[in-house]
Amino acid sequence: MAYDIFLKIDGIDGESMDDKHKNEIEVLSWRWNIHQESTMHAGSGLGSGKVSVTNLDFDHYIDR
Repeated sequence: MAYDIFLKIDGIDGESMDDKHKNEIEVLSWRWNIHQESTMHAGSGLGSGKVSVTNLDFDHYIDR
């Protein structure tokens, strides 16, 4: 599945030349870390170990 992702941050000009996203940051790839605590004694039901989401990382062409 093809998709285009752009990131707009106030005060930062990106390299995008796309007509609808001029000067935004074109995201090439992204990933985030998700961690969920679990033990042999805890079930997989609604209350077992809450998910912790950290670091959102992305790759782009250049910094200006």
